[in-house]
Amino acid sequence: MPISNKPQLQSPPFSINDVKVAFDCPRLFYLKHNFGGDYSFLPQDYIQEIDNAFLDLANQLMNMIWQESRIKVLFAGKFEGLVVGAIANQIQQLFYEFIFFPYLQTLIKKDATLGTALYQVWQVLTKLIFNISEIIVKNRRYCNENVVVRRTLITAEIPVDYTFKMPYSKIQKLTGKVNNLIFDFESRRLYIVHYQTYETVEAFPELMALALYSFLLKEKKKVSVDAVVYWVLPKLGEYHHSWEKLENMVESLVPSKLEKMREWLRWEEFQPDPPPPTEKEYLCDICPQREKCQSFFDRGKVEG
Repeated sequence: MPISNKPQLQSPPFSINDVKVAFDCPRLFYLKHNFGGDYSFLPQDYIQEIDNAFLDLANQLMNMIWQESRIKVLFAGKFEGLVVGAIANQIQQLFYEFIFFPYLQTLIKKDATLGTALYQVWQVLTKLIFNISEIIVKNRRYCNENVVVRRTLITAEIPVDYTFKMPYSKIQKLTGKVNNLIFDFESRRLYIVHYQTYETVEAFPELMALALYSFLLKEKKKVSVDAVVYWVLPKLGEYHHSWEKLENMVESLVPSKLEKMREWLRWEEFQPDPPPPTEKEYLCDICPQREKCQSFFDRGKVEG
């Protein structure tokens, strides 16, 4: 029988989250893949209620702008007459009255100490409202007022995947899901909008995950994909990452990391040379599986 030169998929698909965890800590990646469990490194001042509130409110805001007829009419009329600040203020008022204020009241009744953090959530959301309004107004140059909002905001979840080629005819499939996209007609670019309550403890793995979402979406949609990150604590923040920077990160770092991930998963308990510990030792102090990690990977050591 002739030997086929066609590359064969020799490993189950990895998710983008798998890659992010692998950049954080190879051992946590191994535990997550084989046993599940939590894999997030959270700062010591992390507040679950604020995290949930920011993500929930941001998603409700995007859906309101996409669906609400009172918002669609704000972009009617001649393009030259549209004022971004005035439109943003009206969207802000609608959002505050019907969504944010009732949400605020409910949370404050449960825990009055959340007030300051929720005020910062509101500040970030008003910045997001202005930025979205600005892009929709710009897009009015290119499409009708009846469709401009729906063609600017893409709220549906989009599955993405890509198969990376690696040495020795190996290939590795990577999968993910993307939502909360904004399309800019002028630059012909998509923007992934990412919300995180806190600055990440280790920023690079988070950025790499964003780069992979952008890369996989670019392969599917055939347009450049930038990323915009908003966060609330400890201070307000907004970062913009260009497609050119994100693409370079993926092409230079990801194939070799995928090969390492496959190598780590071939390791079995009690064998020598387990997956290495994280290079960032301070992550061990906030690792969600610290005790399991220590007991599991130390178990095969021979005591002197």
